[in-house]
Amino acid sequence: MYLERVLGSKTKVNIISVLINNPELQFNEGELAKKAGMSASEVNRQIDDLVSIGLIKLTRIGRSKLYNINTNHFLYQSLTQLFRSLNSIYYEIANKVKDYILTIGKPKTVILIGSLTMDSIRQDYVSNPSDIDIVVIVDDDSNLDYWKKTLVEFTNNEIFPAYGINAYTIVLSESDYISGLSNDRFIMNIHTHGDTLYGKKPRKTNSMGG
Repeated sequence: MYLERVLGSKTKVNIISVLINNPELQFNEGELAKKAGMSASEVNRQIDDLVSIGLIKLTRIGRSKLYNINTNHFLYQSLTQLFRSLNSIYYEIANKVKDYILTIGKPKTVILIGSLTMDSIRQDYVSNPSDIDIVVIVDDDSNLDYWKKTLVEFTNNEIFPAYGINAYTIVLSESDYISGLSNDRFIMNIHTHGDTLYGKKPRKTNSMGG
């Protein structure tokens, strides 16, 4: 298959990934090698195949060779989807979970926590992918079991089969969240470092001593 020649080595995959995710930039071999995590000699040895089919454009300036992706190539659009960064895929998942949450009820707040908020998603998608952790704060304690059950079913049936990535939802009542702001390290960490996807993070009121 012709794609074997296009994507048939780790070096080519890494080169294409760098250029696809930086379509507005040109790189010399040294810069490209550094971004791709490869040696310059290996990039030099394999990039000619990608230039020869027109997927990568070569520009000569004096003795320098500059490379960038050819956005007009017939493979470009397909490869753009294939080579999306994991961060963008994880944010897509987080927003799908958030959107689903808003269809089943009215939470006070939806907060993204964990490695995605710290820009530390593990790149080993096959053997050791990062999880997605989302905190859902609701104002009615009596509905906690409903929220938990419904969200587990959604993530198990819709998210994992589509992405192969686990998404975990943690449902808290607003009162438990607020009380935890004083003495619960986990909740304090959510409050300080979590990214709000919907609503506002609850805060103590003056009447509660905060």
